Amino acid sequence: MRVRAAILLVGVFTACAPAARGPRSPEFGSQGVVFRLRAPAARLVQVSGSWDVNFALRGRDWTRFTRVGRMQDDDRDGVWECTVTLGPGRYEYSFWVDGRFWEVDPQNPERAPDGRGGVVSLLVVP
Repeated sequence: MRVRAAILLVGVFTACAPAARGPRSPEFGSQGVVFRLRAPAARLVQVSGSWDVNFALRGRDWTRFTRVGRMQDDDRDGVWECTVTLGPGRYEYSFWVDGRFWEVDPQNPERAPDGRGGVVSLLVVP
């Protein structure tokens, strides 16, 4: 009984602990909007968004040859980064990790429905 109580307490305290801070994303920079995702085990990360320059990931299946929106981790710290020049507007985006799964931006709490029962990250550029 004590073991169960201890496990329960650990679970409660873990759930109440503040979330680890990740890389700031999206961030407005002098060159455009910087998207970042912490994914240390990933081999390829892409940002797919509703802006025109990302046409190759919109409306088509991803293939291992698609490179539009490819993010970089040049310093190999596990944080992938990509800068996109965007004009004023409302944009939806997600990260495509290793060609296997989609991930919303964990650092951006703004969400929008994706039209398929899920959600995507939402960005408004003033």
